[in-house]
Amino acid sequence: MSTRIFLVSLSAGFIATAANSADLGSADISQPLPTEGGVADIIHDWGGGYVGVVGGGAVGEVKTQTGSGTLFSETPLRGGLAGVTAGYNIQNGNMVYGVEADVSWAKVKGDKACAGFPSQTCYYELGWQGTARARVGVAMDRTLLYVTGGLAVAGGKGGVDPILGAIDGQDQQTYFGYVAGVGAEYAMTDALSFKAEYLYTDYRQRTSPRGTVSPTDSYKSDPSSHLFRVGVNYRF
Repeated sequence: MSTRIFLVSLSAGFIATAANSADLGSADISQPLPTEGGVADIIHDWGGGYVGVVGGGAVGEVKTQTGSGTLFSETPLRGGLAGVTAGYNIQNGNMVYGVEADVSWAKVKGDKACAGFPSQTCYYELGWQGTARARVGVAMDRTLLYVTGGLAVAGGKGGVDPILGAIDGQDQQTYFGYVAGVGAEYAMTDALSFKAEYLYTDYRQRTSPRGTVSPTDSYKSDPSSHLFRVGVNYRF
């Protein structure tokens, strides 16, 4: 009898232990997986406003000529620039849409013997440049690849040396044109990001009146430039 009671008790204990083990296994299996929203929370958010600084170099060319075409030049330009930028992004999934504006203080200049009058030097300098652009990008977590384009404005001055009877001897203009380019940005932290970009700017030709550079002729100038810039943005 005691043996039967022992076996019944042992069987009951075994069944209870098995039941507890099954419950524990079920509890482990029933743990919920991360929701889609939880996964999305770890993707970097590129939305919102930001400000930053940029710097780099530029190469370009300016085509200058008198109205009659007797004096002309295609002068290469090169130099450096540094500036500030501000923008705003809206993110939809992995697509990022934004606007950005910047202004840079530059010294992109060059000189060359004038064609038609080789005894004179044609010179030119872009002193500042600014852009207002749209940006469209694809975000891959902390990396953003984008294309950009919009309006460009710049201030420039040029002329010939030595001056031969002109009133001013130097032409100063504000140019308007377009800008287009590509770039990449990497988020180092939630607030700070580093970017590198290439921009091409092409400005509309401007004409100054007779006597500005040549005493007997008008003066036309048509600059363009390639900008290679890096920068740091602070997102808020």
